[in-house]
Amino acid sequence: MARAYITEKQVSREFWFFAVRHAVIMLNQIPGRLSKRLTTPFELVHGTKPDNSTWFELFSVGYFDHTTENSSSKSNTEAQTLAGIAVGRDEKSNTIRFYNPLTKAYYSPPVFKLDEGRLPASHFPNRITFDGGLVCGLRSNNTDPAPEPFPPGTRVNVLVNGEHKCGTIQSIPLPPSPVLEDSAIVNPDGTIDTEESSVYTVLLDDNTTTELTFQDLLSPSVDLPTIDPTAPSTVWAGIPSRYLHQDAKITLEHDGTYHKGYLNYSPDAGFEFVVRRNARSKKIDFKVPLPNFSRTWTTLLAEESLLFGHTTVSSFLRPGSYNNAPSANHVSAKNLINPCPPSLTKALHPANPDRHVWLESYKEEKGGLERLDVYERISKKQYLHLKRTGRIGKALHSMCVLVIKPDKDGNPVRAKSRIVVLGNFEDRYYTKSQRYAPVLKYSSLRLLCSKAVGDKRILQQGDCKNAFCHARLPDDELTVVRPPVGDPEYNNDTYWLLNKTLYGVRRSPHHWCNMFTTALKEMGLSPSLHDPCLFPGVVQQPSGTTIQASQQPSSNSPLGNTVDTTSISLPAPPAEVHVGIYVDDFVFYSTDPAQEKLFMDTLKTKVVVDFMGPVDWFLGTAFTWKRHEDGHLSVLLSQSAFTEYTAHRFAVDRIKPVPHMTPYRSGIPIDSIPNPPKDDPDQKRRTKIYQSIVGCINWLATCTRPDISPCLTFLASYNQCPSHGHYQAALHALKYLYSTADYGISYHSNASNTIQAFNHFPAHHDKEAYDDATPPSPGDVQ
Repeated sequence: MARAYITEKQVSREFWFFAVRHAVIMLNQIPGRLSKRLTTPFELVHGTKPDNSTWFELFSVGYFDHTTENSSSKSNTEAQTLAGIAVGRDEKSNTIRFYNPLTKAYYSPPVFKLDEGRLPASHFPNRITFDGGLVCGLRSNNTDPAPEPFPPGTRVNVLVNGEHKCGTIQSIPLPPSPVLEDSAIVNPDGTIDTEESSVYTVLLDDNTTTELTFQDLLSPSVDLPTIDPTAPSTVWAGIPSRYLHQDAKITLEHDGTYHKGYLNYSPDAGFEFVVRRNARSKKIDFKVPLPNFSRTWTTLLAEESLLFGHTTVSSFLRPGSYNNAPSANHVSAKNLINPCPPSLTKALHPANPDRHVWLESYKEEKGGLERLDVYERISKKQYLHLKRTGRIGKALHSMCVLVIKPDKDGNPVRAKSRIVVLGNFEDRYYTKSQRYAPVLKYSSLRLLCSKAVGDKRILQQGDCKNAFCHARLPDDELTVVRPPVGDPEYNNDTYWLLNKTLYGVRRSPHHWCNMFTTALKEMGLSPSLHDPCLFPGVVQQPSGTTIQASQQPSSNSPLGNTVDTTSISLPAPPAEVHVGIYVDDFVFYSTDPAQEKLFMDTLKTKVVVDFMGPVDWFLGTAFTWKRHEDGHLSVLLSQSAFTEYTAHRFAVDRIKPVPHMTPYRSGIPIDSIPNPPKDDPDQKRRTKIYQSIVGCINWLATCTRPDISPCLTFLASYNQCPSHGHYQAALHALKYLYSTADYGISYHSNASNTIQAFNHFPAHHDKEAYDDATPPSPGDVQ
């Protein structure tokens, strides 16, 4: 029974204790007859019948509240729940006891929710690995024994009394050891009977047992019947029939998207994932072959490419695309156990299990500042001398901001530390123009993307490392800061005299923008009149190189292949490079790969930069590129991660998505909803939530979801005083966005259709449909 628990839930052998203990508890509750009385061992000992309402599936995944961490309360931005593996009952409270492989701690929550259909390996893929089930044996010495070739549960074909029979291995012989010689069978001549001490017990299919040696199992008779590999008992062997069977509902990740379909097997095609309307439908929309499925289904579950049932997969469970490989040097956040700590002191505390990760992250940040010569260390005496001379003001405090950066699917990918100066305490005054730094418009990003697809080129992405730490501070802006609290230098009376700008200093964005744009201008690029952060142009060749003219044969010459010395063709002008910058991130492309290479090589000589290949995640937008077989290129811009996060924030993700719904409720126009009463006590709270929802919808409509813009126009007009009906309309629009989270803007290099616009005049009496205009009369409509 214990072996079945481990095999059924695909957990590792380290859970053997819980499996055996739970098996003993359940065996004590199995009824039997004692003196013609039906009872259980549990009832005989405790004098009461067992309560079957306390039964549960061992090793199920459970979820429970966890609002404290290291005896301190979590903030509102941190996760308030935790997941664990049910390993038994708590002896004190009789609640279920959970084990979390990430924190390696046990929890006994008073309230919990079990997901008995989910395997622990699918929730903790990096921590739980199925290693073949539970096999019991003894070790003869300190050397690990060789793997057992016929572990218990192995199906074998054997020859018994001249008859071929099938059976299952029940027990295996103990490894040879001098310790076991006393219990071995000794012959009259004093030798050990090794044959009797090294036999396998096989349970035959006719419920009889037999004992065979290793040689009998290894070298069966040549007359043994062969096993038909296409037989159902062989094909489905080792696959849990409870979840995976013919026409079982499964969800499979294919081409970066989860699809709901059915598991199908046929002798000709083998295992396949088929998508059809329902299990009885004969029309197949598409299918995906699943080779070696009987051996790879556990891997698919662990990688979360295969899920049981038809479920809606959150983007936080979605596997990354091919562009998610790490492309820059940073500290990975994939192995973090706890949420992001609120301060550097708590992050570097010896009791923090993630201390080594955050220590590496802080060393990366501080080491980058030292390599760039951002500051020089001075003593307290030197600081006081500079302050008395009037060259500097009061030393500013600094802090270390810790953040876990996600990828485009919301999964943690980077543990980042950033040393920031508390510039709000700076005593110098600057006007807005002295602090202003523009950023790339989102419309310019779409323009770049559209132009790149039209030229059949993929946008490339780059990131300037420690961007605000490159520009030098003017002599009249000298600044001294204290190291952040938690830094070893904080208690040593050490001060930092800034040589260059640093994050948090008021004029740092302005200095960085001037420096970066100047570098681009020196390369031959010029800012666009439409957007000062959009730079087209031709990268200037290094000094000393010239473009030489080439002589080519004249195709119209009557002499055939002779060279026409009077016709000299000059090479085509070099292609332009188009660059869009957003603070320290930028995207670029050129129709000529050589120009892209020249741009990257030239920019590396001016700033410290990482080039990350094709753009995959930029300004909160996921870019999905696809090169078609006909040579054309397409890209999809979507914000599914932000949409699902917003739906979860306002508790809309609990509904079942309806792919074909609209943002409007049938028969309830938004502009016909009555206004709230003046004495509504819930007005203030509702207005705040309503404005947050409309703001999130506005961001989506501005970027990648223009389909929601008409609905947003109506919703935004009631921002100051929404009624309960308006609030429900906003939630309905959010449900529409959640149901169509994968929607976005798509560009295709083969799209030649012109934009079509349709104009419709509302009814003559519907004056609210017009804004600051007089509705036309029926006779004016042509």
